[in-house]
Amino acid sequence: MTRMPDSKPQLTIRPAAAADSAQIKQMICAERLGPTSLDWRHFLVAEVPAEGGSAAIIGIGQVKEYPGCLELGSLVVLPEYRGQGIAAALIKALEARGGRPLYLLCRSEMEGFYQRFGYQTISFWRAPLVLKLKLLPAPLAALVGIHARVMCKRA
Repeated sequence: MTRMPDSKPQLTIRPAAAADSAQIKQMICAERLGPTSLDWRHFLVAEVPAEGGSAAIIGIGQVKEYPGCLELGSLVVLPEYRGQGIAAALIKALEARGGRPLYLLCRSEMEGFYQRFGYQTISFWRAPLVLKLKLLPAPLAALVGIHARVMCKRA
């Protein structure tokens, strides 16, 4: 488990449990992220203390394992907790679990965010096959203003 300083919400990052599965899926759907490969065993959750001594999940993320490819994905922080370093803590914890190279798919407006963590945009043609297949609908999404990027962190 990873703890953040007390100046921000007291954050704990832990591996997801089976009981977290429904909330993980709900958070993914709320952000309109791809609802594939949502096996709770690949997720980490970020939580803060809640009333009654329980904990509230405020962020999630996973490393998806494909043949020959690891993908950082499904990164969500609840809107009221954004801008507090929670996504950064999740990324750091997920990267510690995953190997390299580590790929991700994101909307173009998130490209700068991931560059801060050392991810570089790569061309579609340099992406692993499984990510190319996931990007097949991208030209249709571009017609409505959604542009996807493939990014990679090698070291």
